Amino acid sequence: MNKIYEIVQASAALEGSTLTPSECRRLLDEGVSSEGKTIAEQLLCLNLRAAYEKCFRLAADHEFWSVYRLKAIAAVALRDAGVSAENVSDEAVLRKVCDMANSRRLHIGSDSPAEQYKASFEIHYLISVHKPWEAGNDYIGRLLMNYLQNECRLEPTVIRPSKRAEYLRILGVAKREEIGEVFVSYMCEHCCDKPEKEAETPKAAPTESPAPAASAPRRAAGRPAKPAASVPDIPQARPSSREAILALLKKNPYMSTRDLAAEIGISAKGVEKQLGILKANGQLRRVGPDKGGKWVVL
Repeated sequence: MNKIYEIVQASAALEGSTLTPSECRRLLDEGVSSEGKTIAEQLLCLNLRAAYEKCFRLAADHEFWSVYRLKAIAAVALRDAGVSAENVSDEAVLRKVCDMANSRRLHIGSDSPAEQYKASFEIHYLISVHKPWEAGNDYIGRLLMNYLQNECRLEPTVIRPSKRAEYLRILGVAKREEIGEVFVSYMCEHCCDKPEKEAETPKAAPTESPAPAASAPRRAAGRPAKPAASVPDIPQARPSSREAILALLKKNPYMSTRDLAAEIGISAKGVEKQLGILKANGQLRRVGPDKGGKWVVL
């Protein structure tokens, strides 16, 4: 049950809900609303809780995925969204989602967790990009993603507070450009992010001059002063793979994937993944063909 609180609050926050984890828990546990919170965002949390509970019951019973069941789940999530879950733009998308999920359900215990996670992210992407319902497709995509993860006995993927902006940007680009591989790759990197504080923001460096330190106590006469404590060297943070790729391509825009991999010390496949994310983020662009072209750092 604790997982449902966490997933619901995180998913609702991505839709604009301002309920904190404690406010969401109080709402779901006791039905107590919080001052200053809108009816819409609180109903969203309540409906999502009911939809997740329905999904997890179906997962526990290993119920077969069908278009009918997806519509029934969506009806709970969209209860107060003002749209009908029965009206879908393309049932073929829902059939494809069901086929993907059911093929994974047949191999629970034998498939690798990585493959199961990947399938859940592909389902999320399909729902988000094809928008079978008139509203709520992104949070229904996350709902079905977590549904399959639960049935495959995986830890649920929760978009943590510090990753929300990046997640929304990657998802937006993937939907606009129809490049699902970039979104799935990004989600695979963050499928098991650890919980973090909701309002974890670094303190800004002081802009004013620091206040003068209090004067040191006087040393007793004849007593030698203690030597100042040595300050250990602070190791410099190693740049991330993406930062390293951008720095290298600024110097030499004609570097190949293999060149970058050898320079950074990761696999060529890892470089391709990072290049895809950098392009999706709008930080990098390819000019010309794969052979003979060059990279432009934006």
